Formats: sequence, structure tokens, C-alpha cells
Amino acid sequence: MSSEQLFANGRIAVLSNKLLTPDKYLRLAESSSVAEAVRQLSEWGYDATNCDDCEQMLRRSLDATLSEVKELCTSQNALRFLLCKYDYHNAKALMKGKYMRLDFGDSCYANAFYPVSDMSRAFVDDDYSLFTKNMATACDAIDAEFADGRRSAQVIDRTLDKAYFADLRHFARLSASKLLVRLAEAQADAVNVSLVPRFKKAGMTSDRLREWLIEGGRIKHDAIVALFNGEISARELPEEYRQLAEDGDVEAALAVVRKQLLDYADPMTLQPALQYFYAKVAETESVRRIVADVKNGVDKEKIKEKINANAR
Repeated sequence: MSSEQLFANGRIAVLSNKLLTPDKYLRLAESSSVAEAVRQLSEWGYDATNCDDCEQMLRRSLDATLSEVKELCTSQNALRFLLCKYDYHNAKALMKGKYMRLDFGDSCYANAFYPVSDMSRAFVDDDYSLFTKNMATACDAIDAEFADGRRSAQVIDRTLDKAYFADLRHFARLSASKLLVRLAEAQADAVNVSLVPRFKKAGMTSDRLREWLIEGGRIKHDAIVALFNGEISARELPEEYRQLAEDGDVEAALAVVRKQLLDYADPMTLQPALQYFYAKVAETESVRRIVADVKNGVDKEKIKEKINANAR
């Protein structure tokens, strides 16, 4: 491991001690209002300055995490792997803004790899040379689809999702990290399995399902389609994806896989940076769910039950 990553791992150990603990989640569940929840979070290190709502604060927190990981992950390809999701989130927002004549800039992450201002200019000019080959090809394909009259948000999402997973595989391979390669495979598998309950609920066909399946996972596409058609059961999937086949909760399934992989990875590598990054992202999502429950007046004991269940 490089001396830079060794130093970064020491800093990560300090930052990890600042992650919210289960008892703080339970205290957050006791909030009488969103305003009280925001006040508590600000006491625990969240930046609530000039925030109109909790969502704005959480986006700011996640953006700060993206900035941190740029300093904590010394492998450029591993960094691109982690930031890839947020570059593609921004690409989707800007592409939809381009064709819907709306400004989605506020929904973009400022600390993804590509500066938002540069991305915005690229979409205005139809010049995608700044981006990876996969993203640029996807953007050109979307422009062609819209020019031919196939104008829908689904075209944007499906085309950019496929490019996103291609870039994940690309950066994982370039990093020479077996851990990142396995994480990329797990993400593809989780998304593919999650499509089964979603497409069933929407009354879609198996042919339509095949169009949306992502390349690069370990579970074969034929097995996903067979699951959709009822030819095999979820019990024939790897254990971590069985519940996903019922509820479509991608993040819950990925949390299990990441725990399996990261808990046994070599701590003298970039593993601590990955572990901290995913833990901080998961914390943001947990806070978002709890505050949403508080806002919607969900019974406090039920909120706590969900918190305890997720902590197991």
C-alpha cells in the first residue's frame, strides 16, 4: 500500500468514529418535527446552514462525502469507480433538463468527477468529448433517439444506466482490484434481480425485461427471465438476492454483499476508504428514511422497529 493511502487510512479511522451510532438513530426517531430532526443532525455534524429543508441538508452532506473520498482514495481508478454513480446521476438530470426545458441543476452533485458547469456546457453544445467513451456514446444515442421521435425519460434512464455499468466494469478492471470487480458484479446482479418484482407489478413482458437487463453480473440473464416467468424460484438465487426478488430493495441487498466483501478485505489496502464511503452513504439514506417517517407522522415505535431491524 502506498504511504499516501496509509496516511489516508489513519484519517479514515478518525472519521469513522463520527458516523452516527444506532442510539442516535433512535434519538432522531423521537423528533417531534422535521425542524427538530434537522436541529439534532446539525449538533451531530450535519451542515444545516441556510437549508430550507432536510433534503437540501442531506444532499450537502453527501456532496461533502464525495469531496472527502477524493482525498481518502489515492487510486484514481477506484475513485472514478466510486464517483461514477454521481456523474451518471448528473448526466441524467442534465439530459432531462435539456429536452424538457427545465433546470435540474439543483439536483446535481457538485463534487462528482466532472464539474457540473462543464457537463452543463457539454449538453448545451451536444459535445460529449469530455466524458468517458461509454457516457459519450450513450449521450449521442439518446440524442439520436429523441431526434427520431422516441422521446421519453425511460430512454434516457435505460441508455445511461447501461453505460454506467459499463464504466463501473471499466474502472474496476483498470484498478486491478478484485474487490471492485466483485462489487461491480454485485451491483449488476442486484439491479437485474430487482427488475423482476418491478416489471411484474407493471405488467411488463419478459422480452421487455431482457431489454433492461444489465451486463456484467454473475447471475445469467436467462436465470433472471426464468425467475420472472416462474420457471425457477428465488431460492435458486444466491442467498443475498432472494429477498430482493420479492421487494426490489437494491440497497438492502447491496448492503449485505458489501458487508460480506468489505468485512473480510485486506485493511492494508483501499478497503477502509471503500468501507467508510459506503457507510457514510448508507447513513445519509438512513437519515432520509427516518426524517421522512417523522414528517409523515409514522408511529415512533414503528420507526424504531425499522431502525433495529436494519441494525441487525
